[in-house]
Amino acid sequence: MPPHILAVFNQLYEELKSMKQQQWTITNYAVLILAAIYAVKLPGVSHVQTHMKVLAFVIAIVGSSLLLRVQYNIVGTRYRLDDVHNNFFTSNELNAIGWTDEDRKRLHDERRQRRWAYWHQGLWDFTVPLILVLWGGAILVCLAL
Repeated sequence: MPPHILAVFNQLYEELKSMKQQQWTITNYAVLILAAIYAVKLPGVSHVQTHMKVLAFVIAIVGSSLLLRVQYNIVGTRYRLDDVHNNFFTSNELNAIGWTDEDRKRLHDERRQRRWAYWHQGLWDFTVPLILVLWGGAILVCLAL
């Protein structure tokens, strides 16, 4: 394989790895902010608690949107990675890395079907549970205030 193709493949793989790490980072910081809101609760001031509850839900909304945006970017990167496989790897090279005939056939499927499959692949397994953690934390903070 030519070195420039290998460089593109490695760059796309590193980008994918980085975006998955960003999802964890977004969730960790959002949960940390929710914990800070809980820790700062002021028992005597009711209007501040209302603002804190609103802030908790804003954190959940913003965190969820960022997670979905990163998931959308992951889908695009996976799609480009498949195009690199499809256009620059020979069938022998694909066999050597463990791709079956069915996997290679999937590469030739319609573009929209691949994007749809990629969207659901990471969404239900990874992104939705992280979003549920954010919303669960926001609800718990609101109930505790």
